[in-house]
Amino acid sequence: MFTYTRFRTLRLSRRNLEKLRDAGQKTDIEVIGFLYADEDVTPDLIEQTVSSAKVYGRILATPQVKQALMAVEPA
Repeated sequence: MFTYTRFRTLRLSRRNLEKLRDAGQKTDIEVIGFLYADEDVTPDLIEQTVSSAKVYGRILATPQVKQALMAVEPA
């Protein structure tokens, strides 16, 4: 399992999330600043790859992905 703690900006790309999923891994996300999810990231992919998420700042994503991120258990 991986934990990302980033200050400023964290980008979630479909490619990187699919690599995690295909490896059977999940990630914990902690962001202070800005989280950006590419437009091709789906809520299902978030559910399959993110085990916990805390975002102190702004999330830029489709409404469905934003909702999926907010529904994940906090870290």
